[in-house]
Amino acid sequence: MKKLTLLFLAALSLLAQSPDPTRLGTLKITGAEYRINNLQVRGIPWAVDLWGTVFFPEGLPGGPYPLVLLLHGNSTICRIPGTRTATGSLIPPACPPGIIQTPNHAGYDYLAGHLASHGYIVASINANSINTRATAISERGRLVQEHLRFWEAWASREGGYPFGTQFAGKVDFSRVGLWGHSRGGEGVRAAYEFNRQERRPFQIKAVMELGPVDFGRLTGTSFNPIFNVDNVAFSVLLPVCDRDVSDNSGMRAFDRGVRLPEAMNPSAKSQIYLFGSNHNFSNYEWNPEDPLLRCIDYPVITSRDEQADMVRVYTMGFFRTYLGGEDFRSLFTGDAPPPPQVWATTHLSFQESASRVLTVEDFRTPLPRPDAPRVNNLGGDTRFTNLTASVCAGGACNARLPGDWYHDESVRAALIEWPNDDRAGTPVLSTALGVDGLPRDVSGFSHFAFRGALRFDPLNPAQMSVSIRLTDLQGKTATVRANSPAQQIPFPTGSLFRRAVLKTVRVPLAGFTGVDLKQVARVEILFNGHHAGAMYVTELHFTN
Repeated sequence: MKKLTLLFLAALSLLAQSPDPTRLGTLKITGAEYRINNLQVRGIPWAVDLWGTVFFPEGLPGGPYPLVLLLHGNSTICRIPGTRTATGSLIPPACPPGIIQTPNHAGYDYLAGHLASHGYIVASINANSINTRATAISERGRLVQEHLRFWEAWASREGGYPFGTQFAGKVDFSRVGLWGHSRGGEGVRAAYEFNRQERRPFQIKAVMELGPVDFGRLTGTSFNPIFNVDNVAFSVLLPVCDRDVSDNSGMRAFDRGVRLPEAMNPSAKSQIYLFGSNHNFSNYEWNPEDPLLRCIDYPVITSRDEQADMVRVYTMGFFRTYLGGEDFRSLFTGDAPPPPQVWATTHLSFQESASRVLTVEDFRTPLPRPDAPRVNNLGGDTRFTNLTASVCAGGACNARLPGDWYHDESVRAALIEWPNDDRAGTPVLSTALGVDGLPRDVSGFSHFAFRGALRFDPLNPAQMSVSIRLTDLQGKTATVRANSPAQQIPFPTGSLFRRAVLKTVRVPLAGFTGVDLKQVARVEILFNGHHAGAMYVTELHFTN
């Protein structure tokens, strides 16, 4: 009876929802606008406006408070008063008589106000003086830097226009966060990299992007280089039904982040692939045209408020975890279901800091031939049974079927396939944790995890679940079925294109009873219960 009770309690813990980070905090908030026109800013060849709205705890009791900057993406800068009707893409900042500038930055008040109520100073930046000027990613990064420099002055004892000494001593510059949407996403990534190059950089500790572009990867020029986020917490939220950034190119920034060298990767990286969501609903000032495009296979979010609620869950959870020291990590790991506001399906990728990960196999080297054993990251062998396998990267992953692979070229994956043949045995990917069967102690880790994605292939079911088997030095085995909603791998979906997006499947090691976790010799992924399949697998690892 005691054993049954323990199993019941364990099941309850898995079903418990993640805590809700969106409840208003106890602090009353207020807001203010600041605008300094026609500034000459280093790295921007034209004059810009330093324009933003800041939300903060009323009266600023106590403190100092973390500072978070929000940056919008590319959108029209002029519109008819009282409407969202744009007049066209005009070179900023001039608008015709009777036409107003679009307050693009005000579209995130729903985020700024909520976060401020928990003890944050949150400034939303207007980038109209940069919008419509080609990609202008580097310039967006320089604009964020300039806002940070002004906030440093306003927080000093001397203060400055327009706030005087109101913020003196009230900003905690050891806890700075950046958040960007669309081109603003790559823009805050640029700001992070530019900041690292400063003689006296700001202590940016968390960077989050929503539906970001990755123009640097496409151009790779000195004018528009590839920007990455290392050393700090990083998260990307991808709208599946994104009609603007239709290739969800932000996944490539996440890919590069998790594959950085250990010395450059001391913080967690996460990605949320939010089904049914679109590009424009996340900004209340933008036209809601995205839902008009049908999202393949999954329901479309048709309410701006519903999508804003979901974006708020992950934004609040991210900054309150990595700047505020609270714990909303289960939102990003999938170890517990999200709160009820997130009714849409999510596809999560998560990797802990490098010091908390033991990578077993990431397929960095190619197979000598299909089905052949290979040497993994720990020096052990990786074998494929009852399936064919090849290692691919970049465009090579699209060699034989219509393109569904949009991941960064740094990602190496095993493309595995098994035919519809009931006479064949269970398809298995098996890898040893040491040379010649020598075991490895994994008792200090909490989970085994890998990243996997189904191909756009008729062999595949609507979704797939796998089993994980551990074998110790004495030959004892234990198998756990990974079939919770967070662990199942769905068929590729998307808007204009179907995308095979790698998600992280995490399996708690506590479920492998009877196996000595101090002497694990082999870990296996069993593709049982599926007569046929074609999928990508990579980054097999133990993690905390």
